[in-house]
Amino acid sequence: MDTMKKPEFSVGWLSGLSEIVRDPLLYELLKYCPLEIMRRWRFEDIPRGDFICRQGEVCQRFSLIIAGEVDVFYEAEDGRRYRQARYRKGDMVGELEIFESRHYICSVVAVDHVQLLSLSQEHFCRWLALDNHFNQRMLRFFSQQYYQLSKKASSDNLYSLHQRVCQALWLRYQQDGANEILLDKQNLSQEFAATTRSINRILHDLKALQIIDTDGERIVLLAPEKLKQEADIG
Repeated sequence: MDTMKKPEFSVGWLSGLSEIVRDPLLYELLKYCPLEIMRRWRFEDIPRGDFICRQGEVCQRFSLIIAGEVDVFYEAEDGRRYRQARYRKGDMVGELEIFESRHYICSVVAVDHVQLLSLSQEHFCRWLALDNHFNQRMLRFFSQQYYQLSKKASSDNLYSLHQRVCQALWLRYQQDGANEILLDKQNLSQEFAATTRSINRILHDLKALQIIDTDGERIVLLAPEKLKQEADIG
């Protein structure tokens, strides 16, 4: 007779837990999670391009990004996508809608291979009641999220599309430290809620002003200071 006790946790669960323990960022976030909640963790692998949630659907789970990146976007009735944010490891999905099972405000799609830790509404709310450390981290996340969205909304209202495209080019120039920039026009059009044609028109105008030169997705910055002026950066 086989008297060996079956393992309490699945191999996938143990593998996910091991990854969290090894990662300083995730461990700091989850280190005080009660065992009764950890037992309810579900680890998911999401392929690139798959939806994690869709705008308008009812939220029934909370998810934490363990690995990979996702785009958060609002889709207008005409099909245009307006990207709100890009989330990474340690960021949360469904944190706004989960409390009252509201409809998702935005859709979330995997930019690359993504790993999630997910919980049902019941166990998520129980977690918050038991874990003050995680509760405080949630409040901090809400604060950062609200700050970034408010900053983006202010920029969208204060600056023209021409200025925002110039600002995006200037930021890439500052980050990369090189005059050659690879630009994803489709991604930019989603971020600014504009058509690709509008983005191309602005790039054409900048080329006519001899501020940039273009070759497909490759942009060569010819006059950085002029670009800075066009971006209205002091």
